[in-house]
Amino acid sequence: RHASPPQKYSMSDDERYRDRDRDRRDDYSDRDDDEDYENRGNDRGTDEVDVLKITNDDAAFVLGKNGKTKEKIARVSGATIDLYEHSLTLEIRGSDAERRRAKKYVECVMAQRVGPVTINEDVNDDDLTTIEVPSEAVGFVTGAQGNFLRSIEEEWGTLMFFMSTSMRRDERGGGSRRDFDGTEKLVIFGDRRGRRGAELKCMSAVETKLPGHFTRDIRKYTSDKKGFASDTYPMDESELSYALGKDGMTRRKLARASGCIMEYVGQVAFICGNIEERTRARTYLKWLLKQRNGSVYVDDIKTRDDVTIVPVPQHCVGYVTGNRGSSLRQVEEESGTFCFVEGGRGESEQLLIFGHDKRDRDVAERLINNLVNEKLRDEDRRRDGDFGDDDRRDDYDRRDYDDYDRRDRRRDDDDYDRRDRRRDDDYDRRDRRRDDDDYDRRDRRRDYDDDRRDRDRDRRDRSRSRDRDRDRDRRRRDDDY
Repeated sequence: RHASPPQKYSMSDDERYRDRDRDRRDDYSDRDDDEDYENRGNDRGTDEVDVLKITNDDAAFVLGKNGKTKEKIARVSGATIDLYEHSLTLEIRGSDAERRRAKKYVECVMAQRVGPVTINEDVNDDDLTTIEVPSEAVGFVTGAQGNFLRSIEEEWGTLMFFMSTSMRRDERGGGSRRDFDGTEKLVIFGDRRGRRGAELKCMSAVETKLPGHFTRDIRKYTSDKKGFASDTYPMDESELSYALGKDGMTRRKLARASGCIMEYVGQVAFICGNIEERTRARTYLKWLLKQRNGSVYVDDIKTRDDVTIVPVPQHCVGYVTGNRGSSLRQVEEESGTFCFVEGGRGESEQLLIFGHDKRDRDVAERLINNLVNEKLRDEDRRRDGDFGDDDRRDDYDRRDYDDYDRRDRRRDDDDYDRRDRRRDDDYDRRDRRRDDDDYDRRDRRRDYDDDRRDRDRDRRDRSRSRDRDRDRDRRRRDDDY
């Protein structure tokens, strides 16, 4: 078995990744050719100020815990918001469109304090997406104290809440409640990319609670639109487990490397972005699934602009990939790339680093080269007779490469496949437990039958003994008489 390489790179926490993803989404927004981005850019001119008078209760509600609600409104609208608690005024600075959006969001937030939010859907600022959530899944989507919705807002830079539309208000007719249709409407404010990511996240949550609600009739689809669009890629259960990874790590890795929005709703992968991003994401996903059955070879590697090739000496491959690919997965997490070893070509192997951003690929290349150099330094120390405690973790490298290739190469190249094998092992363990339980039940049943026969035999023996004692006493009394 491989010994694990030293843990050189610390895992970043969720906030660090969310901040990095948010910065990348801002970069995408700057170069996105969607109309909503163009309109927002054209609306920006000389910033003006709108002043709103609010109550003390509204001020606390708009500010939010540690000012997070105010910051969220400013981030989504693009305006600058200042709250003056001593005078209970709210100043909104920005272009006409930014101020209009900010005022609308502030009014919606204040309306939540007293009851359902009413929105006129006829007013189109190209910043609104709605999704029908079944009533039985509303609590699941909201989360405890609204934490799940807040986490989606933080991840995708959106503003979300459940609402009642003006249409539904009018249909109630003088305050009488109309027949409930079994759904609640969730409203999502933000830019197009953020709204789509948040919408898919909510759809995934609903699909977990009610399988097939959104994906029952969805088939494989690839859009020809060059701008922002969505593709769907259905998968079977084993492919989904493999493509999802532990805690969704593999899915997030593919999304970051491709620059695309990728979310799994049920067993369907939704891939959203422009045509270059969607093409990259589909290709990465296909390569990932191919790794379940063996090595992957990239035919068009010389013409691709999203790859960096790092030659790795054959005797260093095991150290770079780590035990079950742990070191390589950590490099991917640190750099936001998709990496795998293509296969043997001469004395070196090609480790391919894929990603849409060359800066991320450069980070991954530097981390890989650090691992290779560390391995070579350890070998130099062994040749010079300088044995240290660190050499114990490299015992597997003392075998020649042929032996490594026979016993360990498949484990390194196919480390993704271990997830499926572990799941199969779990099934086997459950089956074995069921079999063991059956055997135990049969054994207990046999033991119970044996105990019952023994008790019956003892009962009969005691009965016979009592009968003999009674007969003996009767005969004794007769003799005395």
